Amino acid sequence: MSKLSNFAHPPWCLRGPDCAGSNDLHLSRLCSASVGEQEVLQLRVGLWRMDVGPTPPSGLLLELSASSEVERWPIGLAQSRALACLSQRLIRQLAPPPANPA
Repeated sequence: MSKLSNFAHPPWCLRGPDCAGSNDLHLSRLCSASVGEQEVLQLRVGLWRMDVGPTPPSGLLLELSASSEVERWPIGLAQSRALACLSQRLIRQLAPPPANPA
């Protein structure tokens, strides 16, 4: 498939060299989820969509890196939603939200 026109891009697509090439892949900017520079494992998250079939697969793109080693994992939309719900539930078990001062 040739390069897609602008109307076919999702609004979050960077439209860079990785966008809509031979695999019709759209990527968003990756947002860092790392709190500090001293962390051994760096985590960034973004969006992805691949234009294939009648319903394009899409979801979250997780990027994990430790020094120069970088791994990217595209997670499907259903798994992305489940991951969000499960993460919130598990984190609540670790640390309850702070009490509101009266």
